[in-house]
Amino acid sequence: MSDAVAPRVVITGLGLWTPLGSDRETTWQGLVEGRSASRWLSPPAWTGVARLAGAPCEHPAEGEESGVDPVITLARRVAREAIADAGLTPALLANETTGVVFGTSKGGLHTASQWLAGNPNPLRTWLDVWPNSAAQEIGQFLGCQGPVLAPVAACATGLAACLRGYELIRDGRCDVVLVGSSDASLQPAIAGSFQRLGVLARQFDDPATACRPFDRHRSGFVIGEGAACLVMESFSHALARQARWYAQWMDGRMLSDPAGLTQLDPQGTSLGRLLADLRNTTGGAPDYINLHGTATVPNDRLESKAVRSLFGGLADQISCSSLKGGLGHLLGAAGSVELAATLLAIRDQVVPPTVNLLTADPELDLDFTPVTPRRRSIERAWKLSLGFGGHLSAACVARLSGAGDRTTLAESVASR
Repeated sequence: MSDAVAPRVVITGLGLWTPLGSDRETTWQGLVEGRSASRWLSPPAWTGVARLAGAPCEHPAEGEESGVDPVITLARRVAREAIADAGLTPALLANETTGVVFGTSKGGLHTASQWLAGNPNPLRTWLDVWPNSAAQEIGQFLGCQGPVLAPVAACATGLAACLRGYELIRDGRCDVVLVGSSDASLQPAIAGSFQRLGVLARQFDDPATACRPFDRHRSGFVIGEGAACLVMESFSHALARQARWYAQWMDGRMLSDPAGLTQLDPQGTSLGRLLADLRNTTGGAPDYINLHGTATVPNDRLESKAVRSLFGGLADQISCSSLKGGLGHLLGAAGSVELAATLLAIRDQVVPPTVNLLTADPELDLDFTPVTPRRRSIERAWKLSLGFGGHLSAACVARLSGAGDRTTLAESVASR
């Protein structure tokens, strides 16, 4: 391996496909400009549903194999973009020191729905439904001989994948790991289930304003589709090939909240411990926290309370935001997509805004960066992800100054 003991890990490539754009920079520009991608949908006729509110992702089609589930084609596209962004090629990665950790949380739901409707796909069959389908696809594309893993942790899946990828490099198993997640869940069964759980936005006229994280009038999220892939490398490997990096991965943690399948412990004991552990291992407070921010009343209250309890008055100096008002909730893809955006925030030294935060909730007392992006120094940032079933995850990334630091080379897309 490149480093003998506890190698530093950097992120050298990013790929994104979201409701705001089919690549990294288009998505980032939409986030910084505070746009919302939510709109009314007209689903396929076989669903039997007239319309759904959500933030759809236009599924890749050009040049793709016919009949492949969107969760796989999204993964394939973001992996290619991330590899190119890192200055690598599949040929350079076809070895046993390259790994893939890529989750989907539910597998190919579009394929599953067609099977249940009596329209099986003769090209890809049932294999597309398996949760490891996207990871397997990326591994085969690379000719990967190292570990190919597919974590499943509900809406914390994306960040869980990044945590596992970091561990593979830290433990000397790999030099390079492609990490991330994809999700394509705009299906009536999913929307109906979330509606019955009471977590979807309601009582709105314009779907673009439906999801309002941390707002006094918030009522839930809208479902989105998308994917992100990040290239992680040991620092020595990146340095040896003169790569550029977005940031250094400092540390990450996962714990569980045992309160219930969808409930959160109102005291926030597990979340508070998770954040305290992350602070203690990474050396202090971040400049920016990308919150999970689902726009549900209990989630937003719990996150705000946990950050305030941990940092006290110092929390006033921390910029926070949620991206779900613009992207929708990307479910299994949320953690990786939002971590990628956090890395772009470090690159461009700008905090993306919380879209649709128009009326402050007096119970929530953090700086949520409402509506408008903010220029500021971001040396260290946190990403939080929470998932049904009690999955809690948090990670810290930090600017690493040096010849390969993209912060010194970036042309910011932030609004002046």
